[in-house]
Amino acid sequence: MKKRSLIIIAAAALVAMTVVPFAYSQHMRHGGPGGPGGHMGPGGGEFGAIMMLGHLEHAKEVLGLSDQQVTDIKAIFKDLHAQNSALHEQLRGSVKGVAEKLLANPNDVAGAQAELAKQEAAEHTLKINALNAASKALNVLTADQRAKLAEKLAEHASRFERRSEQ
Repeated sequence: MKKRSLIIIAAAALVAMTVVPFAYSQHMRHGGPGGPGGHMGPGGGEFGAIMMLGHLEHAKEVLGLSDQQVTDIKAIFKDLHAQNSALHEQLRGSVKGVAEKLLANPNDVAGAQAELAKQEAAEHTLKINALNAASKALNVLTADQRAKLAEKLAEHASRFERRSEQ
């Protein structure tokens, strides 16, 4: 049961996170999250790490996306970026805030923990927003395109599994 649950969770995460890089890939080249000078924060590096289908143009070719679908996906992730930009700033400030709390008073563990709680809440919101955007982007795809994407994800998971067994 544990292996089955792990596979289901991994597949769901891969589906959600594979669509996100399609749009983020254009943004990352210009210093956005994960790109030069970008900030991913703890738990946020998955977008840069799973660029398995590459840029949106490559995804367009692999999945046979129409120009309208590409435009729709770009719009979804442009909205996601706008929605999350304040949260990214909050994460930068939160990390600094934890250090400042402890530097000012090494015994103020409760204050540092409160800062960490804010950071965790912001990270969670970032992930939920990304999940919702991925869902919207997947809804832009046809059933056949989603099947192709699932096939590519299965291939990727298989390669990853083989590498981790070695």
